[in-house]
Amino acid sequence: MTFDVAIIGGGFAGLTAANRIAEGGLRPLVLEAGAEDLYMCNSRVATGALHVAYLSPEEPADTLFAAAVKASDGDVREDLLRAIADRAAATMSWMRDRGAEFEAHPRRVSGVPMLSPLREMRAGLDWQDSGPNQFLQLLGARLAQKGGELRRGARARRILTGAGRVAGVEFETDGGPETVSVGAVVVADGGFQANADLVAQHIQPAADRIRQRNTQTGRGDGIRMATAIGAATVGMDKFYGHVLSRDAMNDERLWPYPQLDVLCARSVVVTPDGKRFADEGNGGVFFANAIAGLDDPLSATVVFDTPGWEDAKTADIVPPNPSMTDNGGTLISAGTLYALAAAAEIDPAGLAETVAAYNEAVAAGDMSALAPKRNTAVYEALPIAEPPFYAVPLCAGITVTSGGLSVDGKGRVLDRSGGPVPGLYAAGSAVGGIEGGPRVGYVGGLIKAFAIGLIAGESIVEAAAG
Repeated sequence: MTFDVAIIGGGFAGLTAANRIAEGGLRPLVLEAGAEDLYMCNSRVATGALHVAYLSPEEPADTLFAAAVKASDGDVREDLLRAIADRAAATMSWMRDRGAEFEAHPRRVSGVPMLSPLREMRAGLDWQDSGPNQFLQLLGARLAQKGGELRRGARARRILTGAGRVAGVEFETDGGPETVSVGAVVVADGGFQANADLVAQHIQPAADRIRQRNTQTGRGDGIRMATAIGAATVGMDKFYGHVLSRDAMNDERLWPYPQLDVLCARSVVVTPDGKRFADEGNGGVFFANAIAGLDDPLSATVVFDTPGWEDAKTADIVPPNPSMTDNGGTLISAGTLYALAAAAEIDPAGLAETVAAYNEAVAAGDMSALAPKRNTAVYEALPIAEPPFYAVPLCAGITVTSGGLSVDGKGRVLDRSGGPVPGLYAAGSAVGGIEGGPRVGYVGGLIKAFAIGLIAGESIVEAAAG
């Protein structure tokens, strides 16, 4: 059996590229390492939100492009981001035409469409009846109808080259090693978040002190194979994730939700010396990276008061009050800040000084004098003044890495000199260069999967026709 294209990875990015390639008259082979019918991958358990920098993909393309550039402070590859923005609305239409349904989430106010039916959005992993799981199965079935193949239990090991271009993939199954000869390869097996060595190299040396907030299938195999044949990478030091209770390190009930992002953004987060170390107002993705960047990523604690804990009943998508404590998360309380500090193993004098400076800035309506500086553009800073006072030990939860292969606006993987690697493409979270920057801007994992998957698939079809 012969194939025209090999796609590494059977998540949304891989199956989208494969379907678009099959629709263009070529024969794709998807190599998926998971052997089960419902193989695990981040796509299957995703919440299903489709957005470009937290805006609906059906907003005007120029609006989407500007928002994504701003989120990453301009630290983006503009031709790829422009291609995503220009194709975002068409991507939604393509998905609808192939069976995807969308609805708004009752706890989201941004108007971002979500794959329907919605996940329950509760503590613990919940996905079986969700829209993402159902649409992933639909894409697999459509691929088979169009003449493509999804081969489960096939882990890619090496991208083969010949005559100056990609020529095939070597992969492994239960039956032993196999090789497929093709004219193009799409790397679409996600980020490297579950590869402890790569996380230690690029993000945090103590990789085991970051909570894996994912299915632990993203091992960076595609990135490794592509760099072995000369591909360039970009932005490997950032990730998309959320702030979690530190108990999530050992308790399955406390991930992927509740996240403590908004609780942190409206309060103060300190290390054992009682000092703040980053701008809480930049939000959860930024702050998860800030926690992961500490010498000890299990040393941060959020401190707040009674109104702050009451606010946590409604402020986030999955409110940590009471879902965190209901599922075994630690909540420390005390009648004074000094007593709270002692119970939370924080320096009392340092915490008192930090809270006093913070409260003074809140009262003055001017946070600029704080060090580190604190912005309130998105999240209101709440005072910490009404006892009892509370503290929650934190950890960083990594969902997927933001960096990856350098890719142009046609989905082509670039080499270290900036030119395309002939026959090599990438999509989804294997792609870097459009997220990150000083505030860890997030474009959106699913739009990277679907839009870049379509872009890469169309480029391959066009190249074959040409």
